[in-house]
Amino acid sequence: MKKILPLSSLSSLPMFFLLLSFSVAQAQQGSTVGAPEPEMVQPGPITKPIVIEIAANTYFINEFGMNSMYLVVGKDRALAIDAGTGFCDFKGIIEGITKLPYDVALTHGHPDHAGGIGQFDEVYIHPADTAMSMNIPYEQRVQYGEIMRNMNIGYKNVWGYTKADVTRYTKKPKIKLLHDEQVFDLGGREVMVYQAPGHSPGSVVFLDDQSRILFSGDAANGNVGTNLPVSTTVKYLIRLQKMRPQFDRMYTGHIAYAGTVNAVSQNLKVLDDVIEAFRSLLRGDAKTEEIRNHLFPERKQTVAVYGLAKVGFNPEKLWEEGEDHIVP
Repeated sequence: MKKILPLSSLSSLPMFFLLLSFSVAQAQQGSTVGAPEPEMVQPGPITKPIVIEIAANTYFINEFGMNSMYLVVGKDRALAIDAGTGFCDFKGIIEGITKLPYDVALTHGHPDHAGGIGQFDEVYIHPADTAMSMNIPYEQRVQYGEIMRNMNIGYKNVWGYTKADVTRYTKKPKIKLLHDEQVFDLGGREVMVYQAPGHSPGSVVFLDDQSRILFSGDAANGNVGTNLPVSTTVKYLIRLQKMRPQFDRMYTGHIAYAGTVNAVSQNLKVLDDVIEAFRSLLRGDAKTEEIRNHLFPERKQTVAVYGLAKVGFNPEKLWEEGEDHIVP
């Protein structure tokens, strides 16, 4: 059950972010028979990240539709999943929610998930994505923000961030390496790490045993693409599929994408459809479409389509070199 952080908590939290609390005061007052209809007011753009409690001590942070970050809080420690693009004070958000010590771990090293790592002293990441995460130019983060602002997905003019919100970091954090089946023990709550390469060579997902949520980054979005051999990517996704009895919800790295302001789990069927789309490529019977790249509309790409999934691929890299062509 999703919970908006209560208004009573405002005095104890720094106002680095928006506590989504629309119409709370009006709802508490109730309605009066015969009262005039309230005038509809067009809201202005949202200028602070949105924080929503999606399960007990489990928080979703929406960084202006650019990405989804998460904070999982146990009895002894907390775990922040991804660091965002660096358009907000994520460190301040974390420390406004909990006073416990915490770790920061990345699902992968792309700019919209690793761009904010300069806020922290140390960050966990898979070794295959370390180099890319440590070399993200300031200008690239600014460009990504402009692309997202102009993207024709969801509502227009939702977000009010500016170039001035992008921090130029003067330090790089110490890197600590993630590995498959690593456990973050938060005290009465464990979060397990699983490799899921494809979207990037070092992509990982995080499975929380308490909330039964799989935090999947960009590993299994409906529009996922892979530059690795398709056969490799699909094997890791099938492993996640077999873990289905361990999770009820799947929160990706882009819940509430661009102007779609929401906080709902990705449909679990998407994972199944992504797998089938990749399998169809290996079988040779894929249904394909040519679409425009959603980040760079001037570019076209061919995707394999199945159900809710449209997956990108390299036609020269369907199989590992020397691998028997047996569809998993």
